[in-house]
Amino acid sequence: MAVDTQLEAEMPLDALGLPARLGAALELAAARLTGLIAVAGPGAEETALTLHRRYGMALGGVIADRIAANAVVEAADRGLVLAWFDSGDAVGTILNLRRLANDRFALAAALRLVIAQRIAPGLCRACREPVQAFGSRAALLGLDPGAILWSAPGCEGCGGSGESGAVRIFEGFEVDSAMRRLIYDGADAPLLARHAFLSAANFASAARALARDGVIAPEAAVGASRNDLALRESPR
Repeated sequence: MAVDTQLEAEMPLDALGLPARLGAALELAAARLTGLIAVAGPGAEETALTLHRRYGMALGGVIADRIAANAVVEAADRGLVLAWFDSGDAVGTILNLRRLANDRFALAAALRLVIAQRIAPGLCRACREPVQAFGSRAALLGLDPGAILWSAPGCEGCGGSGESGAVRIFEGFEVDSAMRRLIYDGADAPLLARHAFLSAANFASAARALARDGVIAPEAAVGASRNDLALRESPR
């Protein structure tokens, strides 16, 4: 369970850009005395370290194998633990944990919150401009033709790239009693996703909202909306 904290980077919690609903779920989960909060995706370790500094939760480290998975599930019975996968989406994280954990009932009881992230380049705010979305661009994002999106042609401030920094795109959900039952019963990915995203934003809706607000380019939103392989049928 030891984690090399020399990798910690000073990133304030606000800089993560967690959506309000997911941030509220995090506050509730962080108030618990025991349990597991799982983070997944590129940059998950940095996010976990930021949450560790903010809430003082123990770090369980990266979940790379069965030994690590069972260690964090056991630790979550004694206190609140943060652990992460280096890739994957929220539903895929549950599938991976269920595949690796020896005790599916203990896993379901331990999980409090699942957060997954993807990283996309942000649009340069100095040169971004509104454009109308038509054809495949609108269709791939589930928007009506003519919807307003944003593009950045490049300027002196961004060195002609049209980009400015990195933006985290989040999906995630609180693990409620119904989700625990689905985990324990071995529900497949579509059923888990159907319950998880009844009221929570998935990658597609989160990326679409950021594109409409001019935070990321439409192409980046389309890329972030693609399902991971983990969302397909996998062994229970």
